[in-house]
Amino acid sequence: MTEQQGHGRYYAQELVLDPNADGLWQIQEALNAGDRREWHFLGVSSVLTDRGVILFWDTERSSFGISQRRA
Repeated sequence: MTEQQGHGRYYAQELVLDPNADGLWQIQEALNAGDRREWHFLGVSSVLTDRGVILFWDTERSSFGISQRRA
């Protein structure tokens, strides 16, 4: 996974696929790397790249399922 350069909350990662390696494995590795960073995967596009795909990430911690309970 290429290192991110300056971005805000949302990050578009161009994933250039090695034609000599398994494409699905390369995409899975990128998804796993994003998960280790606790990024949230939003989607994928093949627009604007003929060498791979663009992965879209939300890089902020999610508050899904978290509630603020007061005693």
